[in-house]
Amino acid sequence: MKPHTSTQPELIHSHTQDTRSRPSRPAGPLAFVIMLAAIVAIAGLSSCTAYTGAKSPAKTTSTGMLSANLTTVSFGTVGVGKTTTQSLTVTNTGTSTVTIDLTAVTGASFTTGAGAPAATIAPGQSKTIQIQFAPLSAGSASGGFTLTSNASNSPLTVELVGTGGQPGLAISPASFNFGSVQVGSTGSATITLTNSGNESVSITQASATGTGFSANGLSSGATIAAGQSTTFTAQFAPTTAGSASGSISVASNSPNSPLTIALSGSGSQAQITAIPGTAVFGNVSAGTSNSQTISLTNNGTASLVISHTTVTGTGFSMTGLSTPITIPAGSNTTFNAVFAPGAAGAVTGSIALTSNAPNSPFTIALSGTGLAGTQLLTFSTSSLSFGSVNVGSNTDLSSALTNTGNSSVTISAVNVTGAVFTVTGVSSGETLAAGQSIPVTVQFAPTAGGAISGTVSLLSNATNSPATLSLSGSGAQQSTHTVGLVWTDSAATVSGYNVYRGTSTGGPYVSKLTASPVTSTQFTDSGLQSGQTYYYVVTAVDSNGVESVYSNQATASIP
Repeated sequence: MKPHTSTQPELIHSHTQDTRSRPSRPAGPLAFVIMLAAIVAIAGLSSCTAYTGAKSPAKTTSTGMLSANLTTVSFGTVGVGKTTTQSLTVTNTGTSTVTIDLTAVTGASFTTGAGAPAATIAPGQSKTIQIQFAPLSAGSASGGFTLTSNASNSPLTVELVGTGGQPGLAISPASFNFGSVQVGSTGSATITLTNSGNESVSITQASATGTGFSANGLSSGATIAAGQSTTFTAQFAPTTAGSASGSISVASNSPNSPLTIALSGSGSQAQITAIPGTAVFGNVSAGTSNSQTISLTNNGTASLVISHTTVTGTGFSMTGLSTPITIPAGSNTTFNAVFAPGAAGAVTGSIALTSNAPNSPFTIALSGTGLAGTQLLTFSTSSLSFGSVNVGSNTDLSSALTNTGNSSVTISAVNVTGAVFTVTGVSSGETLAAGQSIPVTVQFAPTAGGAISGTVSLLSNATNSPATLSLSGSGAQQSTHTVGLVWTDSAATVSGYNVYRGTSTGGPYVSKLTASPVTSTQFTDSGLQSGQTYYYVVTAVDSNGVESVYSNQATASIP
């Protein structure tokens, strides 16, 4: 074998020409590799003339090219469990028809929908492909769409991105205690619902359990946008006293549905009792009145509010209770039930107290019997006799005035006849209750001698008016009498003597007859009245003015 000479490049050119006359092969990486191998082989065999006339495959270039209208398909936020679709348009921007070999989607949440490309896309033609995103969980998701073909830029790849959205509903407060709420009233609390997720929350139902509990202001179908809040009202309206519990359940499309708020509270209630529970007045005279004190007590757990009172029954009334009045729990108040019959006969009635207590109206039974009214004024004596009274002197006598009827008597006038008689102890306008008695005093003070008579007459509303008291007496003219007193001289040395007089035996001796001690052992008392008895004693006085004890008593009766 001869060594290969440098004139062979011309043969290579000739080889290339031969190659063109052969059937064409597909252009692309494979053809390029084959040609390169041939060149290498030729270079390696440059010293071997046997491969000088070898032919290389022809080099060809496809002009088909695909392009997409988006390099990244972004689906935004899509709720978990939901599906959204985006369109991707692929266009053959080359000059040759493109044959599609394969389409592929990566990312578990991404799929292709309708619009899978045809086997070929002619030059200048486009095809729209539907790509779907159905997130399986909350958070970011990514993938890709790949189209493999005979296009010069195959494979064509488009990025797929999206976010799985999920609502997150929170309730505040998680529980609520209404405390003590009075039966018949309503306690309220504001409850806040917050969507802390990245997907809207749809409320499907809001319901309350537990007697007296309810939810207001949150309707089915309400929507709370991501990051937003809404409020509704929880209410407690107890119907009975005592502790109560319940809840409000909020159903939605949130993963933690249903949300529940625990509710509790206690119903408080007023109670009313009366002591006595009935008022029995017995017999009461017509025209008079009788009253009984009644105590009302609130034994409940809420304030008792008495809003209205009603009294029935002829002659019955009440005092000391003005409405409306509030009685705190555990406290009491009093009032008076009054019976004032206008006529004889048995009467019944009641006092009804309207309040917020469950037994409202609370009733207190009343009963009593009216007696026919009798009004009588009676003196304990029909007359007063003063006997003989010295002119210039006076004497008092008394008689008891009593209302012996069963009704009050009011005195309208006090009349006295006989100028020497005066009355004390009773006056016009004075009222005597049934059975009441007062002393009436009459004074007789004659101004002249002789017999004197008069009357006391009391005008009133008594049936026996006027009540009278007869008066009689005589005036005695005074005669001048004297009494001579003699006593034995004291054995001791004295400066003088004092003389005393009284009108009762044994004293007191109220009249001192000597202005200063007398040195004589005799004394004359003058100006004494007839018919009187006088009593005398004497004392001795020493030089220091000190008196001795009384002497023995001397008695003088004036005829």
